[in-house]
Amino acid sequence: MQQRSIKTCILLICFIHSTTAGNILAVLPVASPSHHIWTSPLVRTLAERGHNVTVISADAQKTPVPNLTDIVVTGIYEILHQEFDFETMSDTFQLFSLDMVYEYMYQVCVIMLKSDAWKQLMAYPPDTKFDLVITEASGSECLIGGVRRFGDPPIVSLNGFSVPDWVFETSGTPNTLSYIPNFAYSASDRMTFWQRVTNMFFYAYSNYIYRYRYIPAMDKAAREYYGPDVPLYSEMKHKIAVSMANYHPVLDYPYAITPNLIPVAAMQIKDPKPLPQDLKLFLDEAKEGAILFSLGSNLRSEKLTPEKRKVLMDAFAELPQKVLWKFEADSLPGQPKNVKISKWLPQSDILAHPNVKVFISHSGLLSTHEAIYRGVPVIGIPFFGDQPVNIQKLVSRGVAIQLNFKELTKESLLKAIRTILNDSSYRENMKKLSAKFRDEQQTPLERAVFWSEYVLRHKGAPHLQSAAKDLNFIQYFLLDVLAFIFLIPALLITVLYWACIRRKSNQNRKHKLL
Repeated sequence: MQQRSIKTCILLICFIHSTTAGNILAVLPVASPSHHIWTSPLVRTLAERGHNVTVISADAQKTPVPNLTDIVVTGIYEILHQEFDFETMSDTFQLFSLDMVYEYMYQVCVIMLKSDAWKQLMAYPPDTKFDLVITEASGSECLIGGVRRFGDPPIVSLNGFSVPDWVFETSGTPNTLSYIPNFAYSASDRMTFWQRVTNMFFYAYSNYIYRYRYIPAMDKAAREYYGPDVPLYSEMKHKIAVSMANYHPVLDYPYAITPNLIPVAAMQIKDPKPLPQDLKLFLDEAKEGAILFSLGSNLRSEKLTPEKRKVLMDAFAELPQKVLWKFEADSLPGQPKNVKISKWLPQSDILAHPNVKVFISHSGLLSTHEAIYRGVPVIGIPFFGDQPVNIQKLVSRGVAIQLNFKELTKESLLKAIRTILNDSSYRENMKKLSAKFRDEQQTPLERAVFWSEYVLRHKGAPHLQSAAKDLNFIQYFLLDVLAFIFLIPALLITVLYWACIRRKSNQNRKHKLL
């Protein structure tokens, strides 16, 4: 671990001389504590390297950083928790959960657009210039038209999902549906005929919502706020110089990517920090092993129905293992003796503890990456969005078991826990997967910092852009060329056919006259 830290420092020092300090704006509208954990290392590191960084988001930095200014959007979490019932989302058919994903992204964008924090940013002096804008690939479409006033800076796009359809589009990366499953479809890269048919439906439905409902709604919100002359997303997306995606071929299947699509999966993971004393003591004393249970930062287990909470507590009470439960209230009525609750847990650091044997998770992508990185098998209870996809990828690799939230019982949970504890193949497979996941030339954070500064150095790096970004559907798939190739011979054959018919008709007429 010391060697890795030394290597990181050396690489960061090597970058220092080659990039002049820039003025960077980070527009991060997605309101999620875990998402903040993913994006924060990048903006903090850029500030530590001498860049002047302004961040507008729902979350302030926990500790001040020189050169970093936070503009915090207040009240966004309260609004979103009123608007969305994430537990109810688990009832939704996977295809139609796309509607909820897009609606969530629309809401976070509009809330930030109408916030006092955004007004504060837009009130910056007219001569304010930013050299680079870092923003999120989704949830920012109604915002980025406004950043043109800051000198029309190039954009680095961050995407917390793996590589959804809109990132394929903005990067120009080929989205080959025959072996690349849609980000919301639980299929592998080796699909049967019917899976490819289903994948096509997911792609078509996702693109329909995105192009004809989501983006028009974002454009309308932007026009209402800025006025009719604001550049719309269809124009601003061409300013995206580099797209950074939470993608790793070990988990997300290998496929060809363009040079402006940068994989930065697990950017938030660092060497484990010492645990708080109470957590360390709890885990150290777990002689039979420990289980971590967390539903992430958006799903609040305190909001679970009493029936579901009883299922969980009854199952945990029968285990000899200790259980750490991320629970957002001060107390848990009926809490078993072997269970410790906490409103917030340093998840990645806990997963690094040798006594943690099982991770019960909602299967969010950040949690999935942390489980792989730390080598801990997973019991996944997905709710919405990409969560069913993430857990299916782990199940297919023999490192996880999936449970359905609505059908969850004490018996099914105990069976899953005991299966993973007693079948060593789950842990062995996860250790192998972890070794592949970790084996990289650069850390994801080093890669993200390098390419952010690369865009700064090369004024938007237009040489990285694929011409595919400028082609429409007909041009991209050569439908016009294919039409030409097939229509010209068809036209010639038709002309020759009618010429022959006419000639034969004339000959028959002459014979009759004779």
